[in-house]
Amino acid sequence: MTRINRVLFSTLAITVILACNVAGGQTPTNAPDFVATITAQALLIPTTQIDQPTPGVIVITATLAPPTQVLFTDTPIPSATITLTPSPSSTTLSVSADTNCRSGPSKDYDYLGALLIGQTAEVVGKNTATGYWIIKNPERAGNCWLWGNYVTVTGDTSKLQEFPIPPTPTPSAPNAVKGLIANKICFFNGVTYDLGGSITWEDAAKEDGYNIYVGAGLFNVVPANSTSSPIPHLLLAPGGSINMSVEAFNSAGRSAKKSVEIVCP
Repeated sequence: MTRINRVLFSTLAITVILACNVAGGQTPTNAPDFVATITAQALLIPTTQIDQPTPGVIVITATLAPPTQVLFTDTPIPSATITLTPSPSSTTLSVSADTNCRSGPSKDYDYLGALLIGQTAEVVGKNTATGYWIIKNPERAGNCWLWGNYVTVTGDTSKLQEFPIPPTPTPSAPNAVKGLIANKICFFNGVTYDLGGSITWEDAAKEDGYNIYVGAGLFNVVPANSTSSPIPHLLLAPGGSINMSVEAFNSAGRSAKKSVEIVCP
């Protein structure tokens, strides 16, 4: 029997005994106060202490996962690659006299243009054996061969390509000259005119020289690339005239004659 039960049983026993005494003929002055008695007895009962855990701080230990580290990496913007190709230093040339430019290193080759005094042309190659320079044609697309006799070169020529001599073209008669004019001088002496001056023309292609005629007779022969010839000194009556002609020639034949009439005054 537990301690609490024993106390309750003792209290009930006392209550019964008191009741019996009252039943034996004694009239109590006051009716027993059972509630008070029970309460008083209950006060005598030692209070049972039920051990409770001392209140305290409940520590909840949580294992925290290490924070995820987020790395923000800038995506590099691809930079534009700029390739600078150095411009090669070009080799150029100029001439001290107007010079024809042909398809090869002689007058046997076709005329392709000319380089004039004051002009410059880019050099693309050379032929050391013949002394010709291969240049960008100043008059049209493509290259041509320029005789080096009147040439002044600017720049490095050591790395220029050596061009082989092209096959000689099939010879053909030269074309007739163009632009023939007379630069006359007519001096009147009171009776007649003293005639002088010169005739000039444009250089023809593929010529070996020029025949100059006065009337039907051969007057002069000038070499290739010539562009002028003197007018013979003659005495002309007022209103008199002479006819002069120019004919280009080479190994393949002669060109048609080009004529000009010279009149004084």
